[in-house]
Amino acid sequence: MSVKQAEETSNVNMLIYLLLRYPHVFFINYNLSKNLFCISFMLKEVLENERYITFRKSFSDCLVTFKDMVSVNHTTRIKRRNVDGRTLLQVTWKNSNISIEEVNLVSSLVLKEFHKELIIETRKENYMQRKNDEGEVYEYLPPRKKESEENLLAFREAGRVYVFDK
Repeated sequence: MSVKQAEETSNVNMLIYLLLRYPHVFFINYNLSKNLFCISFMLKEVLENERYITFRKSFSDCLVTFKDMVSVNHTTRIKRRNVDGRTLLQVTWKNSNISIEEVNLVSSLVLKEFHKELIIETRKENYMQRKNDEGEVYEYLPPRKKESEENLLAFREAGRVYVFDK
């Protein structure tokens, strides 16, 4: 296996890991050429403007505090989009190195605020509670190489994870 193939496999495995670890993540877009990583969450209903503004302020405050504590300097942005009577919340990072702790923080903030409204895939067996000797644990998301054309889109449907190179 070439180095490029190994990197691509690692990126795909990372997306699968994240979707299995966070069943409330709707989909992930990992665009290496644009140096972007986006996690999306889907709410069952349209989010009221006032609630979104309040959440966005709290979300931003928490991320600023986190970034100050761990001394990282990158751009994290949250936005929403109404889609057929539902709300898509998108959190986008522009960075070369994002920690799993930051993904966990973002995921926890969204889950805490919107637990009842989130579309969450339920499974009979929790993947992360099983002992998996072959599974990789990611401390940091792999660094993105600007020369790469890879643009991965990952989502879950009917208990399966799909990853596509757009």
